[in-house]
Amino acid sequence: MTFEQLEELFFSHKINASPSGFHGFLCGRLSCGAVDLKQLVDASTSWLALSQEQAEAAEGSFETFYQNSLNDLEDISFLFQPVLPDDELPLTERLVAVGEWCSNYISGVGEGMGDEFDVSVDGKEALEDISAIGQISVDFETDEDGERDYAELIEYIRIAVQLVFADLHPELDAEAKPTIH
Repeated sequence: MTFEQLEELFFSHKINASPSGFHGFLCGRLSCGAVDLKQLVDASTSWLALSQEQAEAAEGSFETFYQNSLNDLEDISFLFQPVLPDDELPLTERLVAVGEWCSNYISGVGEGMGDEFDVSVDGKEALEDISAIGQISVDFETDEDGERDYAELIEYIRIAVQLVFADLHPELDAEAKPTIH
């Protein structure tokens, strides 16, 4: 689901939330290990501050979105992409969405952490970097290097999230390696 599709879903159900922020939260929560769909629905309902009526109306769409997000994170070909606005929007608006995505990713990880939360040194650094990106400032003059820097930032976030996910899901790495007979 694209940013625009998620934005339309929110609009149609009168949900006042950032699509990027919600996807960040969801990915952070999914990164922490297996989660029961009911728990994920409850966490999302709370995060989005949905009424019971809104939650019931959007349940099917959200379940599909949850599954697609998990599939993207699990994909061993590293196709995961954070849900962010299209490049047609001004850079400052896209950077605000990146900040929302990252800060809510950290929030989702925090909610999902358990006693067995263990990441590598690289994973810890990735979480620290994502946390810092979540505090991004948009008080600057944009120039032609801004678009290239933005693309590099998104690529870094993509790889950092996949690193954290792989750290917290070692069973997927074992499944991806071919067996030698």
